Amino acid sequence: MRAVGIIAAVLLFCAIIIIHEFGHFAAAKLSGTGVLEFSFGMGPLIFSKRKGETLYSFRAVPIGGFCRLDGETDDDDSGSSSSLQSKSAPVKIAIFAAGAFMNILLCVALLTCVFFYAGSMSNIIDSVTPGGPAEAAGIMPGDIVVAVGGAETSSWTDTVAAIASSEGSFVVTVERDGALVDIETVAEYSAETGRKIIGVSCRLVRSLPKAFRYSLSTCGEFFRALREFIVRLFTGKVASNEVVGVVGMASMVGEQTRYGVASVIYLMAILSLNIGCVNLLPLPALDGGRILFVIIRAIFRGRISDEAEGYVHAAGMIALLALMAVLIFKDTLVLLR
Repeated sequence: MRAVGIIAAVLLFCAIIIIHEFGHFAAAKLSGTGVLEFSFGMGPLIFSKRKGETLYSFRAVPIGGFCRLDGETDDDDSGSSSSLQSKSAPVKIAIFAAGAFMNILLCVALLTCVFFYAGSMSNIIDSVTPGGPAEAAGIMPGDIVVAVGGAETSSWTDTVAAIASSEGSFVVTVERDGALVDIETVAEYSAETGRKIIGVSCRLVRSLPKAFRYSLSTCGEFFRALREFIVRLFTGKVASNEVVGVVGMASMVGEQTRYGVASVIYLMAILSLNIGCVNLLPLPALDGGRILFVIIRAIFRGRISDEAEGYVHAAGMIALLALMAVLIFKDTLVLLR
């Protein structure tokens, strides 16, 4: 793995985790819950500054960070009104879910930036293939496709689909110099694309609303794919090479640096969404596990002690660290082959 890939991976992971922890931090502050420490990095302390009740710190290992809340553990519980333990169940759930929410928000923001930079497809004709049906019919660059075969096309996807499903000759209605022009043409089959075409390409336009809408739909696709993966994971239908750890993800980031900043940002968005969604799984040591305990303890009202919950989360953390160690070992072996 190249040095630039390693640096990019470290910065990427730091950004994703810090954004996640900032979600907890912001939700805690807004709800009046005390934040004892907000740290950038892990391990030995390098620098710190206290502002109010919160210690802001930089630590030696630049991987992620953490947000330590008042009352998150028995040792930290001050017993005051700012303690997490004094808050209602909905407030606790909001604080625990805020980290994942920020990861999902980061994914949407990053994808919006990528799609805005790349441009969105429009119904404006950018180029016409010489000798193709469109050129023969008189379609020109700059024409705006309004309808195909009498059916309005609101997007380039609609236009392509309408042309692909056409039979015989049909009319393409375009807007040219402010006027509507009907142009009769015929589509031809393209072995390269596997569908009927008329020999035109669309112009890419930078539109923030379009980029935002496309980012939301892409997030939805990622979420559905992740849901299917989790189902396969818990049913034992996932191959070992489909699961990677920190080393594997760092390798992917290093690989994407070869294709430019946009590719790295796109991968960062996917990882941020994955981390956010996985954290909401109702498993011990994860935010979803903490939310589950908040709900259970609200239902059973004190029948589960703080100590019992602590033991469950500690066991979950040990299992999580063991899984990470196994994945690091596996990914390292793959890299060394």
